[in-house]
Amino acid sequence: MKNFSKSNKTLLIVFGLLLILGLFAYFTMGQTSFVRTSLSGLTIGALYFMVAAGLTLVFGLMDVLNFAHGTTFMIGAYMGWQFFTNPSFLFGVAPLLIAFLAGISANTLLQVYVTQWKIDESKREWIKRGLILMALVFGLIGVWGIDFLDLAETAMVAITFTTNPLSELSPQLPLAVFWYRPLLMLFSGALLAVAIAGPGDKTKTLHVDNAKRGWIVVAVLIVLTIVSVLVRESGPEAVLLMNADLRFVLSLLVGALIGAGFGAAMEASLIRPLYVRPMYQVLVTLGVAYVFKEVIQVLWEPLAYQMSRPPFFSQPGKADNLIAWFSTHNTTVDILGVTFPSYRLFIILLGILMLIGLAILMNFTRFGMIIRAGVQDRSMVEALGINVRRVFTLVFALGAGLAALGGIGAAPFIPVQPNMGDAFQLQGFIVVVIGGMGSYSGAAIGALLLGMARAFGDYLALKFSLSPAISEASTVIIMAIILIVKPSGLFGKKE
Repeated sequence: MKNFSKSNKTLLIVFGLLLILGLFAYFTMGQTSFVRTSLSGLTIGALYFMVAAGLTLVFGLMDVLNFAHGTTFMIGAYMGWQFFTNPSFLFGVAPLLIAFLAGISANTLLQVYVTQWKIDESKREWIKRGLILMALVFGLIGVWGIDFLDLAETAMVAITFTTNPLSELSPQLPLAVFWYRPLLMLFSGALLAVAIAGPGDKTKTLHVDNAKRGWIVVAVLIVLTIVSVLVRESGPEAVLLMNADLRFVLSLLVGALIGAGFGAAMEASLIRPLYVRPMYQVLVTLGVAYVFKEVIQVLWEPLAYQMSRPPFFSQPGKADNLIAWFSTHNTTVDILGVTFPSYRLFIILLGILMLIGLAILMNFTRFGMIIRAGVQDRSMVEALGINVRRVFTLVFALGAGLAALGGIGAAPFIPVQPNMGDAFQLQGFIVVVIGGMGSYSGAAIGALLLGMARAFGDYLALKFSLSPAISEASTVIIMAIILIVKPSGLFGKKE
């Protein structure tokens, strides 16, 4: 017991302070106001943790200051929302994107050949630039003439029996004039892969296992490209005609996977060359955030959209308790005398499941062990034959995927709009700093603290007619106090 108290001293102190403050608030505010405000705080804290969980991996473990993390949150929301309401855009873009990825994935296959080319060292850089330029040209030809704005046109399909969900689907290009475009994108990606492989650079080595995996990855992506071409028109119809609850679950998966792919691509192409240049990382990620925010506004205009909740959380009425809700699936549920939206409870549950999943991954899997070891001593891990570069790409993808999952999970609760990720990114950084670099449990505690501070700050601002800025400033005040008391964060370790 003594050892437990000593090793968990910080955790016990934090929960002790929360218990004291909670009892004080309960007797001061009354049960109804306290329960309602606490549940709101848990909801906000869960949203903060969804962003901070990815930042904990990327920022805390890899020392990458990613200012495009909030953009990933936004992209996940938009992609999942599009899949749920009108998936024409995703099905139209998927064949081109997958084909391009198949071409890039041929890097490990082409490297064994292109590195053996006899090219003067003075000409290698020019050849590399020429290949990148050719890849850009073929890529532009591949997408030229596709009306992306028409594909992105949103059909806010209501989940009712009187609505025809197929009436607003955007038409796809006929197969007769589309089939060659994925081939051009495949060739564009292959040219870029050759440039990345390093023509004539015999210093680069390739493991046999990597080449074998490369064949498998390229083959799978080519098959997916063919399938996505064939289902461009029938796919959106099938999605909108399926059960809305299942479509929502698939939306969560689609948003998370697209976010993970975005993170992996950004790490491999932009972040990897800049690991020793932190300031360049800041500039590049800020640029990525700005560019994608503008792209989103071009495609869907700078408007705020509200994603409808699935029927599982949308039946009229109020459930008497949480157990009864599992049978009725009402919009609201009675919790200790407080009427609370059932979808907010789902957000809290999603945050808890994310925390449990991270704990299992980091503590009970080989991948988690490699992540921790690679951060501590990269050269030693590489000496054991582990490709740390690929591991770091997967970590970046995982962090981005968690943020994207949080974005689509929050979409039925907060408006889907281009600036939705900015505020959450700032709070995510504060959560990581409060909890301690690289500590997912610290991120969870930090998110809980900030969520409660924001909710109770809003309550006090409303009760005493104070400025809403007070509740917003409370999060920064908490961070300042914790850093003064413990500069490494609640669960951070001194360097």
